[in-house]
Amino acid sequence: IFGPQKGATPDMICQMDQWLAFYASITRETYPNADPSHPGTGAAGGLGFAFLSYTNATLQSGIQIILEETRLESYIQDAGIVITGEGCLDGQTIMGKAPIGVAIAKKYNKTVLAFSGCTTKEATLCNQHGIDAFFPILHTITTLEEAMHPETTRQNLTTTTEQVFRLIQAVQV
Repeated sequence: IFGPQKGATPDMICQMDQWLAFYASITRETYPNADPSHPGTGAAGGLGFAFLSYTNATLQSGIQIILEETRLESYIQDAGIVITGEGCLDGQTIMGKAPIGVAIAKKYNKTVLAFSGCTTKEATLCNQHGIDAFFPILHTITTLEEAMHPETTRQNLTTTTEQVFRLIQAVQV
């Protein structure tokens, strides 16, 4: 599911799917209850499957654990605007990734803004799931290596954030 977002080509995905199917088959020989179709088993490159198959683990939503452990909801209640982010905001973001978890802020009628390295056309789905507006931070055509350089990222995020909040300030006046 997330392979293309991480740079995998269609050929690589086909190969990885074959490897994972073989891995699941070998696992089932020893652990008959291993179920590669159980929700969440593909998480983190198949770690969910490994934990369920080889241990007495239970799978939980990562963002739910983070929300509970940080008590984020209690902080959101007093916030004016809630900001979240992700490397690439796309159609997969609505599948339980952090920005959609943070959008719990809509429960308290808070404005939720997302900043990301880049976006795809499918990122507009995030607007239906609690993200009021999103902003990619890239300002020029660049290589992935240049975009990922910490100073470049810091400057791009700072510039984009400043411009968004200048607009917010101008509208509120």
